[in-house]
Amino acid sequence: MTVFNVNNNGWKTKNYPLFMGEEMSLYDSVNVNYQELFNVYKQQVSQRWTENEFNHEQSRLDMINCPKNVYEVMLLNLSFQWLLDSVASRAVAPLFAPFITNSELWAALMENSNMEVIHALSYSEIVRQCIADPNDVFKLAAENNKIISRAAKIVNVFDDLQKSGAEYILNIRGNNQNTYNVVFKGLVALYILERLSFMASFAATFAVVEQGYFQSIGKMVQKIMLDEIFCHYKTDAVALNIELATERGKIAMQECKEEILEMIAEVRNQEHQWSEYLFSEGRSIVGLNPTLLNEWVDYNTQAVYDGLGLSSEIPFERVQQNPLKWMDNWIEIDKFQNAQQESDGNNYALNVVKDDVTNEELDF
Repeated sequence: MTVFNVNNNGWKTKNYPLFMGEEMSLYDSVNVNYQELFNVYKQQVSQRWTENEFNHEQSRLDMINCPKNVYEVMLLNLSFQWLLDSVASRAVAPLFAPFITNSELWAALMENSNMEVIHALSYSEIVRQCIADPNDVFKLAAENNKIISRAAKIVNVFDDLQKSGAEYILNIRGNNQNTYNVVFKGLVALYILERLSFMASFAATFAVVEQGYFQSIGKMVQKIMLDEIFCHYKTDAVALNIELATERGKIAMQECKEEILEMIAEVRNQEHQWSEYLFSEGRSIVGLNPTLLNEWVDYNTQAVYDGLGLSSEIPFERVQQNPLKWMDNWIEIDKFQNAQQESDGNNYALNVVKDDVTNEELDF
């Protein structure tokens, strides 16, 4: 493989597949194949921010003065979110890079990766500035099995993608359906990660913040969540939608369906276990409990099934209404809808992954 393919004819054919086409040459915004992806990239750029924009002095004092159970909830949430965004910062552009053959996707995933680094750094800064002994958080992230196992399934899929990418670069693995299936499962895993895996922790964090604690942390985590919803999840949805319209994508969905269902079910199960664990050992959050948090998990899980065209496979009774309506205030649902309308007016959905999501469809 080469970092610059002088023989790439995409500018002549006007055809740049997202994955496993001709190796890339010039970054081409002249012949844009997928305007939706380019729009998502521009949306991400417009939302840029850094971890240095927040003053955490009051949150540091809150860590000292808040009740023990509130402190423990925040420590557990921060540990997991720091771990998962550290994974995401290395799992977007780097893992998909060997397979990407489209400029729009490359731009979107590179910007996505950059923001995941900011997210991971943001949690690191919270720990550095607010926690008296940062080793407490390092220890949780490294040794707490509840935190580690919560991310295990997604990490395993990304590990397979990383290995396959190395083999693909070295021509050990060929350009065939089996290789494509690994890429496709990686894209689905990223979709699940950014649509489901963070949502319980976001809700628990904001429930604590609404008690008057950790206001700067709440504002920072809100920035992170809006990146995930407006840009990262949207990138995954558009890319999946494009791929599911291809012959390889249709075959991959058919051949990998059982693995994908297993992936969703395992992530949901881990989120349920986390909800129970978060409220164990005397921990509590005003306005939230394991039942509500599990309903919130299921509410978001069913959106993953729906988004992947797997609604008939939902193994639990559908949650009819958002159990945490107050989360709309944090998600800024009106802003979300306006951003959707300001994209390019296209409906990206091919009856599978939806990108122009309404309040009822996404309905956080």
